Amino acid sequence: MENISLILSDLDGTLFRSDKSISDFTKSVISSMQKKGILFGISTSRALVNAVKFLDGISPDVLITNGGGLVHFKGEKIYTCEFTAEETRKLMDATFSVCGSDCTISVDNEKGLYSNSREELGDKFWTYNDFSDFNDSIMKMCIKTLDREKVEKIASSIGIDQVDFLPFSDIPWYKLTKRNATKEKAIERLCTHMNLPPEKTAAFGDDFNDIGMLKFCGIGVAMGNAIAEVKSIADDVCLTNDEDGLAKWCVDKFGL
Repeated sequence: MENISLILSDLDGTLFRSDKSISDFTKSVISSMQKKGILFGISTSRALVNAVKFLDGISPDVLITNGGGLVHFKGEKIYTCEFTAEETRKLMDATFSVCGSDCTISVDNEKGLYSNSREELGDKFWTYNDFSDFNDSIMKMCIKTLDREKVEKIASSIGIDQVDFLPFSDIPWYKLTKRNATKEKAIERLCTHMNLPPEKTAAFGDDFNDIGMLKFCGIGVAMGNAIAEVKSIADDVCLTNDEDGLAKWCVDKFGL
């Protein structure tokens, strides 16, 4: 464990407890690791604007957000990967054609998080947009459907090989990003920027979009509450997010 230089954590179901809080114990452990010279980072599907609002008391060295479409290291933006405005329009038009004009979607980029839903979207800080004249690039689109065939048709509007798409295990939505806007691709770019071998990184996650990240990093740790698919590929399993699993694992492994 003395070779681990960077810890990366998903947010929902991982660093966050079920109520989206981060315990004081976890905050203190993260601070102790950083004081020992171990970098700490976030790797989340949440848009940047929707992630930082929950990080009071934590100062991450790394922020991988927007599903891997945006990477900051020590406050510097080092990587972006997004759908062009033209690709975005094609994806939106295909979504409403395939899933119906009343289909609920959300999109995000560096500017914000937008949705055509007039209902409260949980804890997500979004701006309403009917997308009739949306003309901007985006890093991620989420579609309220679990129909993979429909999602494949939508992705095919710009070339299915250009899109990475995965479902969420806890909500009936699919996320779509550019092929190279995944957590593992973002970490690969980060490691190159830092001149850090992936073997010196450890990652924690719980859902489908964490699988690539856990496989890529030197040590992949599944939360106790993770889905079976994540646990099956992980190097280790810690306690659940509501039991401060990440923090207690780090205390045990790093002797904090």
